[in-house]
Amino acid sequence: MSDEFIKVARQEIQTELDSLEGIITHCNNDEQVFQSSKEIEAHLHKIKGLAPMMDQEHVGQIAKTSDAVMKHIIEHGTLADSYKFIVESIEGMRSLFDGQSFFVEDFMKKAHAKFTQISNW
Repeated sequence: MSDEFIKVARQEIQTELDSLEGIITHCNNDEQVFQSSKEIEAHLHKIKGLAPMMDQEHVGQIAKTSDAVMKHIIEHGTLADSYKFIVESIEGMRSLFDGQSFFVEDFMKKAHAKFTQISNW
């Protein structure tokens, strides 16, 4: 990847994370996440695609998992603990993107254990 592409992709991911944080600040519970699920999913989908192309595989993994949860919510409605999950997801992606640590493996295990009804991980 060229330096210019990485610069532009990095800015795009930053914008997507900022947008997600903006959406989630207006949510306080699982029902409000459901109401915003299409918008949340659109931002996660972009991050899911861009992150691995710029060597941010862990950010991409979190986005992919979160995208699957949002798609389930879009199709089936409110999902218990989705608010807490998406907040943690955004915080994790932001931490990793900013070069800080985040325990991706633990996050993934918790997500799969919590949301057993989701089959399209």
